[in-house]
Amino acid sequence: MSKQRPTVLVPTEGLSRAETIVVLIHALGELGWGVEHLHPMRAVLKVPPKGMSKGEDVVIEFGENEFSALSKASEWSPFAKGTRHEKNLEALATTYATSRATISAEYMAAQLKELEESGVMQQDASTAHANEFSWKDIGTFFIPRAGFWATPLLIDLSVLVYILMVIAGAGPIDPSGEDLVAWGANFRPLTVAGDWWRLLTCCFVHIGILHLLFNMYALAMAGVHLEPLLGRWRVIALYVITGVAASVASLWWHENTISAGASGAIFGLYGVFLALLLTDLLHKEVRKQLLTSIGVFVGYNLIYGLQGGVDNAAHVGGLLSGIVFGFALYPSLKQPENATVRTASMVIPAGLVVLLAAVMLLSLRNDDQQYEARLQAFFDNQEVGMTFFAKWEAEANDLELLNEVKQRSLPAWYANRELLYDLDELKLSASLAARHALLHRYCDLRLKNFDQAQLLLSGTGGPKMREEFDATLLEIDALIDEMNGSAEEVE
Repeated sequence: MSKQRPTVLVPTEGLSRAETIVVLIHALGELGWGVEHLHPMRAVLKVPPKGMSKGEDVVIEFGENEFSALSKASEWSPFAKGTRHEKNLEALATTYATSRATISAEYMAAQLKELEESGVMQQDASTAHANEFSWKDIGTFFIPRAGFWATPLLIDLSVLVYILMVIAGAGPIDPSGEDLVAWGANFRPLTVAGDWWRLLTCCFVHIGILHLLFNMYALAMAGVHLEPLLGRWRVIALYVITGVAASVASLWWHENTISAGASGAIFGLYGVFLALLLTDLLHKEVRKQLLTSIGVFVGYNLIYGLQGGVDNAAHVGGLLSGIVFGFALYPSLKQPENATVRTASMVIPAGLVVLLAAVMLLSLRNDDQQYEARLQAFFDNQEVGMTFFAKWEAEANDLELLNEVKQRSLPAWYANRELLYDLDELKLSASLAARHALLHRYCDLRLKNFDQAQLLLSGTGGPKMREEFDATLLEIDALIDEMNGSAEEVE
């Protein structure tokens, strides 16, 4: 027996494969071990940490008349003791033999029925390693193959979009907001104005290499569990629908946030899996272990998302829509031969999600795009009205400056005031409405300032008119700083 990778052979002669698994699960309950993966050909058991050890994995390979068990460290530690592996295998062999000798026929019959209903024994060889991951096998997540086709395709699409973005000039680590929007990120002013395709394209656009890597790892882990269970087309459909639902939730919560990334759709897939784990679809030992790991993943990421810069609204939207689909899919997975149930399990929840999304999007419709287009006239008028200061700096005489104020500056700013009054009728988002109010103040100050200039240049304003003129200019400068600060917060 190797000190590095000890193994043991445990005889199972006289038992079927299903009976062997029932005895093994009973033994694990006695040992207090968990199950990471359970399959008719292979199982991965989790030995809890103890002392300096961070825990071990015991890998079971089922044969015809025996099973082999191999113990290995779950995570390398310089303080782990090699004797832990041998003790694990001795404990497993002994407890298995005791369980086989003591469990009753009634217990065996009941557990065999539950195991059969769980669907574990119906899994084929393609899913024998479905729940296991090794860094040396990372390339398999990019190559579609039989039994694992949809997940690599979704990963490859996100990677391809990222590569094309970088080639086109986007920053590989921190792309600009303009780059993200250009490549299809979700942005309320554009999306609700007609760019509905952004609800989906944003699920394949990522904000730098680290964002991409973390999301693709999470997607791979979700796909490894779900694709063998649901099939490739349902995984793709769920990714798309829950991803769009996440995008709608993000739009509804955020006014002017640029949102991108696959995390909303990934939370949707984890929501599906979480719902299925709350049913009796899988064996209870498998459910218990996976429910813990999935629950920790979802909970941690939702708490982490409370900090700034993370679109937690998309996470919640994806998760809730995924949970709805997970419970809806349960009957079809219990009755896979029933085509009506299979169709209804996707169509009904999809219709509910689409209906709710439509209601939410309609509530967000506004006139922001129309406002931005019409506001261009404001800036054109401003350019005309501000030529006065260029002539002032060029030291034009008072008569020329007075004519400039009367013939160009004041008419331009009066036109701007009328334009802003007209724009008051539009339905604007809160941030744009705040900006509009600042423009009203700005326009009023400009009119006040040019009225003062007219009195100053004509000599009818009194001795303090120059001080009042300069004071108004200072007010205008302060207001411009306020408007610029407001714009930076929006970005």
